[in-house]
Amino acid sequence: MIAIFTALITVQFLIIALHDLVDVPGWITGSQVQAVMGRRKTILATLANCVFPGIAVALAILFWNQTLPHSVTNYWVIYCGLACLSAVGMWYIPYIRGAPEKLKREYERMYGGTKMLLPSRGDNPRPNLFHMGIHTLFMTNLVLAVFLRL
Repeated sequence: MIAIFTALITVQFLIIALHDLVDVPGWITGSQVQAVMGRRKTILATLANCVFPGIAVALAILFWNQTLPHSVTNYWVIYCGLACLSAVGMWYIPYIRGAPEKLKREYERMYGGTKMLLPSRGDNPRPNLFHMGIHTLFMTNLVLAVFLRL
C-alpha cells in the first residue's frame, strides 16, 4: 500500500506543480490562468502550493520500506484532508451555492474552453473534467493515508 500511496502522492505533487504552467488543449489552461493572475503570481502560488505535497512525497520516500511513525501518517492524513477540503471550497461550494460575480468571471476566463462533465447550474463556476480527476486523486490519497495511519 505504501508503494501505491508513494506513486499517487508523487503524481499529485507533479500535477500541483505543473497544471497552472502548461496548456493541454481542452484539459489544462495554464496560459489562461497566467493571463488572469499574472505569470509571477502564478509561479509564486505554485511554489507555495508545492510545499506541503512536497513534504508528503519526501516523507514517503524517506520512510520507504520502514516502519511508519505516527507523525508521518498523521501528516499525510492532515495534508490530504486539507487538500480535499480546499477542492470542495474552491470548486464545489461555488458550483452548488454560487459565487460572487468577480469569481465567476475569473473562473470562466481561467478555465473556459475545457471539458466539463457536471451540468450547468446557472452561471455558477463548475469544475472541469481535469480538476474533477485531480479531486478524485486527492480523495484516493486521503483514503490511502487513513489506511496507512490505521
